[in-house]
Amino acid sequence: MNSPSIVLAFDSSTEWLSVALDLGDDQVLQSTEPGGARASQRLLPLVRELLAQAARPLADVGLIGFGAGPGAFTGLRAACAAAQGLARGLRCPVVPVPTLLAVAAAAEPALRDGKVLVADDARMGELYWARAACAAGTWRLAGAARAQSPRDAAACWRREFGDDPGPLALCGNAWAEHAAALGEALGAGWAAALRGARTVAPQAAAVARLARAAHARGESVQAAEARPLYVRDKVALTSDERARAKAATSAGRSPA
Repeated sequence: MNSPSIVLAFDSSTEWLSVALDLGDDQVLQSTEPGGARASQRLLPLVRELLAQAARPLADVGLIGFGAGPGAFTGLRAACAAAQGLARGLRCPVVPVPTLLAVAAAAEPALRDGKVLVADDARMGELYWARAACAAGTWRLAGAARAQSPRDAAACWRREFGDDPGPLALCGNAWAEHAAALGEALGAGWAAALRGARTVAPQAAAVARLARAAHARGESVQAAEARPLYVRDKVALTSDERARAKAATSAGRSPA
């Protein structure tokens, strides 16, 4: 499959909005700014700014990659809608890139040719996590992303990696956000790995690289087939659940 000359990519799955224009030959323009509620308003203006900076028309874009999730519900919908709308107008393919894979790829080169445990804060007392691996420069998720409490996630990791994970690399924003709960649940054997955890946000430049590689493998889709990856359907706590979580935090324990 022919490689497109220009890849447009963006991610608004976390509190950051990142947009990149991959011009090929290792030429990448990227802009990152606070996102959240602003993402839907700022995404397309950032696209226009990068195109102007590159002195290229939108019509030159041959592929669109977007951070598909899991992540913030509103941010995922905004990115997917923008990808669908632009791709329809351009008649170009789309690659929905898993957010956790983009986090791992953004942590290069330190994590190249290794196995990585990626975890992002999912709010509501949970985190999203998945295992990723890079072999011969190609990043892949080793299993589906999950949404779990720090305690339940830690139990899975100890079963898989043992009480001492050795040189296992950790990245994402959940390690700092849930440091106390994870440290307690994982135990002393994980202390060194936790100290080395890298707080990394998904970068649109990484999304563009992953999208270009996926397209070359024949994994791109048409605009109408692009979908966000939510992992869980519930996007907010009820009033009672928020009250219980607050009480649990005040008592110094993780909410059940």
